Amino acid sequence: MENNITKEEKMEESPLRRASETQSTSPFHRVSQDTEPFLFRNNYILAGVVILTILLFINQLLIPRAYASGIIGGTVNLGKFEYGSKITLKPMPLAQGEEPAISGYKSKVKPIPTISELSTTPSTGDSVQDLLNNVVPTGTPFYGQEAQVSFDDPITSQKNWGTYRSLQLSSSEQERWNRIVNSFTCDYCCGSPKNPTIITHCGCAHSIAAQGMAKWFIKNYGDKYSDEEIYGEMARWYALWYPKGTIERIIQEALV
Repeated sequence: MENNITKEEKMEESPLRRASETQSTSPFHRVSQDTEPFLFRNNYILAGVVILTILLFINQLLIPRAYASGIIGGTVNLGKFEYGSKITLKPMPLAQGEEPAISGYKSKVKPIPTISELSTTPSTGDSVQDLLNNVVPTGTPFYGQEAQVSFDDPITSQKNWGTYRSLQLSSSEQERWNRIVNSFTCDYCCGSPKNPTIITHCGCAHSIAAQGMAKWFIKNYGDKYSDEEIYGEMARWYALWYPKGTIERIIQEALV
């Protein structure tokens, strides 16, 4: 009722009204006075609980995102090398006038961008384990079902990649394929660091698979990925097929 009293009425309050305000005989009046502060306190507590609940909910949403950001898109350092979720390491032929990292070698380990993306495992302090975790791939890449391949089944995948060697390419696609495969070396099976073999001169199953892989990516994703990324994806699979040779070579050059 007090909210409905005009300013004039407040200025000219009657003695009866003033007297009534000093009385506390009404049980209803006493209850309202006693309970109002308690209700306010309850409201403050309720508001605090609501705010805390909201903050906890937001925190639970952010924790998975923070964790994911730590394992996707990350990199690991090993000496002068950096590798990670979309970067692998592979010996590549020396460019004209380029010096090898190790005397007498005709290829040099370099970081290369890839097509597939791996979950990066933080460094364990053990270089060999870190390379096993982050250079040797596991799981199934996004193109796995389409190409019928999986990092978890390297032998079957190798055979399936090899079947794409017979894909027919346009003249421009063929030119691109020649450029990629004729700069990709085999350093472990048909060749060695001092005498690497270009995979088109190698008849092993891994070479055929890599050649088929290059054709498949050019044919199906040629407008999306660069020659370097296709090359890098081939290197990723070579790390799977030759994990021991890959890791030994990387560590050897990382220590130089």
